[in-house]
Amino acid sequence: MKTQSMNSNEMNNQAGFTLVELIIVIVILGILAVTAAPRFLNLQGDANASTLEGLQGSIRSGMNIVNGKSIISSDHKKPTATVTVDTGAAVDTIYGYPAASTAAFEAFLDVDFATGDAGDFNLDDTTKAATGTAIIFPNSYVSTDDCRIEYTQAKDSNDGTPPVKVVAPVLTIILTGC
Repeated sequence: MKTQSMNSNEMNNQAGFTLVELIIVIVILGILAVTAAPRFLNLQGDANASTLEGLQGSIRSGMNIVNGKSIISSDHKKPTATVTVDTGAAVDTIYGYPAASTAAFEAFLDVDFATGDAGDFNLDDTTKAATGTAIIFPNSYVSTDDCRIEYTQAKDSNDGTPPVKVVAPVLTIILTGC
């Protein structure tokens, strides 16, 4: 039987990681965790932002349908009127577009914000009522957070003097705080 012995040179040539190499790997993993983890952990904010973007598209489509029905009924130059949408609901309009009110939004979106039928959203039509603005925001936020949709209703840029010059409503989405 043959025995093998190791001399001191062979012992020093064994493969392995040094303490410095292990520390460098741990530091690199720490840097990755600090920079990448928050991006993957903020799924709730990303979900709210995506849902708001989808809702913004629904609002645009609904307000264009309401405006089309207003034009057909020749109410698009009137400061206030009402049109009936496909669901049979009456939508209050301002110069042919939906008014910035809970009732108008519930009618043309076919949801009920009071009973939670609007899913994960609330509508505030009082905070900025003086400017004719309605704010839609996720349930986990408040209307002043930077995670919302603001709808400012149409207006007459001539302030009631003929001829009526309608300024279309403004739909703004704010996602910086989601």
